[in-house]
Amino acid sequence: MSFSSDVKMELAGNVPGARHCQIAELAAMISMVAYVRYWAGRPAGLVIVTERSVIAKEIASLIKRLFRYIPDSSVRRTGADSRVYRMEINSPEIVNTILMTLKIENEHECEGLIQCQLMKVSRMDVQQDCCRRAYIKGVFMTSGSISDPNKGYHMEVVCENEGRAQFIQEIINGFGVEARIIQRKKYYVVYLKDGEMIVDMLGIMGAHISLMNMENIRIRKDIRNNINRRVNCEAANLQKVVNAALKQVEDIEYLIQHSGWESLPPPLAQMARIRLEHQDESLQELGRLLDPPVGRSGVNHRLRKLSQMAEKLRQEQKNEA
Repeated sequence: MSFSSDVKMELAGNVPGARHCQIAELAAMISMVAYVRYWAGRPAGLVIVTERSVIAKEIASLIKRLFRYIPDSSVRRTGADSRVYRMEINSPEIVNTILMTLKIENEHECEGLIQCQLMKVSRMDVQQDCCRRAYIKGVFMTSGSISDPNKGYHMEVVCENEGRAQFIQEIINGFGVEARIIQRKKYYVVYLKDGEMIVDMLGIMGAHISLMNMENIRIRKDIRNNINRRVNCEAANLQKVVNAALKQVEDIEYLIQHSGWESLPPPLAQMARIRLEHQDESLQELGRLLDPPVGRSGVNHRLRKLSQMAEKLRQEQKNEA
């Protein structure tokens, strides 16, 4: 299964204990994937449609807990590995009780099937912190997803209208997590791109095992990235050392060719011979080969002096030409 499926499976096993939190979670789920059938301007039926069995089971379980009612259910195969799960409640009395308890209201007169995402969800459902956590869990289970953290960090909830997206964004932001909204075709998507914030959201929803799994992946990625940066840095430094050594050898050879060894003071002549004989050695190792030995800064000073002499000689010959 995908990481997102693993999270939802874990969340499905964590049903809130308090009734008010169960109401908040069911209100979130119903408001995202259900339709109300109106007859003569009044609710006559409730239709719940989802492609995930774990969501259908969670909704059915909450309805049974809260209203002592078992919806009629059916499963339709839509592909080799895909199914659509449909639940219906055709008792107007039960439907009305559910909508009133969940505080899902339709502000307009209508007939036929009306999508619950177009209806109003009362803020009374999310007054307490625990209920807001349950609500976010519900909308994520029905309409959310998380990308594989091995590939990237992205969490989103897809909404049918902007008002619902803003409502969800407001609840998420209330936990100190900065959610954003983007329009994708006809949908409004509430999303997070920051790995640390996604980890926080997993904790808020109660997916603690998934949180630890994601943290382990983040740690491994950070270690791998740090190693890569260090290797790249060391490779860049090595290239600088090689380029500097080649330039030093070039300058020394130029001096010897045009001025001879006798033009060099004894300390610089010794330095030049050591550098020509040991072109791959570091400055520290070159210092040990000198007699008497000198430190790295002393070697660097002598090589820089040789390069300055070579550059001065080049400039003089250029002026004479």
